Amino acid sequence: MKDKISEEIDLLKDDLVKIAKQIFELAELSYQEVESSQLLARFLRENGFSVELGTAGLETSFIAVAGRGKPKIALLAEYDALPSIGHACGHNMIGTMSCGAAVGLKKALEDLPFTLVVVGCPAEERGAGKKDLIRAGVFKDVDVAMMIHPASMSTGFDIAYAIRRYKIEFFGRSAHAAADPSKGVNALDAIVLLFSSIGLLRQQLPEKVRIHGIITNGGQSFNTIPEYTSAELGLRALKMEEVDSLEAKLRSLVQGACDMTGCTSKITVEEEMPEVYVNVPLAKALEENYRLVGEKVSMRTYEQGVGSTDMGAVTQVVPAIHAYVNITAEKTIPTHTKEFAQAANSDYGYGAMIRATKALALTVYDLVSKDDLFAQVREYFINRRREF
Repeated sequence: MKDKISEEIDLLKDDLVKIAKQIFELAELSYQEVESSQLLARFLRENGFSVELGTAGLETSFIAVAGRGKPKIALLAEYDALPSIGHACGHNMIGTMSCGAAVGLKKALEDLPFTLVVVGCPAEERGAGKKDLIRAGVFKDVDVAMMIHPASMSTGFDIAYAIRRYKIEFFGRSAHAAADPSKGVNALDAIVLLFSSIGLLRQQLPEKVRIHGIITNGGQSFNTIPEYTSAELGLRALKMEEVDSLEAKLRSLVQGACDMTGCTSKITVEEEMPEVYVNVPLAKALEENYRLVGEKVSMRTYEQGVGSTDMGAVTQVVPAIHAYVNITAEKTIPTHTKEFAQAANSDYGYGAMIRATKALALTVYDLVSKDDLFAQVREYFINRRREF
């Protein structure tokens, strides 16, 4: 049966590469992935899935379903790009892999004796669309969820930061910068002091945490004391509890900048994403199937670079993995770079995408054909939740 599933995916190869290339060229940003989501939804509908668009009130989300009964297994699709550098995180492949695995399974197994769901997830890069889907109850009856992300290594395991993103605003009083500067309260000074104090704080921060951001409004004109400035800042750590501790420090720095300048401030939490809980039995099963399809598996390490993902929120509510596939051959190329975007639209990258599609499909088959694996996955999730 595994040979048959792989053969069906081989027959889909040209279609899958074509879809991934089209999504790459579209390079639609978060919440704007209209054509990209429709491409994937159309492919699923044409291959026998019932498709619902606009799930959870998100225009570019969808749910595609085939089969019946339990277990209910969800394959997650992402398809948003980054501003200016396009698919430099390889999301043109993520949705393609999940859809390809789902269709390959349906063709090989014909009358699916379980429920297979593809969840179209918009706005991973900015907005955390999966959290909206969780709140809408999309995952409440899902037994297992999986997705594979392009990278420079192939593994079933992930390391991901918890992140909380903030909007910081300072409010001062405007005045003519030459004629009456003493009558102003300088909001730019406040934001510069904030960034300077963050830089000084870094020496005293614990290992493996990150504070970074940008000034989004630096003032109104060069010859006016700025009455308003704003910044976007992110706090990251390997556990959300550490982020909470960092937030207390950030708030004290913001207040310090106000005390030194006479400004007032406002701190708004824009979004947050928890860390990923890796389901170890599921991750190991995927790695076994990677080897079966000829994909070299390597260990996931912190030194390879760590980001954040809204898949972390999914792993908190359902047994799940956020796996990786190596699309860069023997090179290590950081994501969110022009070089990684080139790999996400390369012949080698698309070959890796097809191997990952097979491994994903074969792991679904293992879950429904090996009772002991499904039980181990569920038990691991329950025990892990008890720990936290």
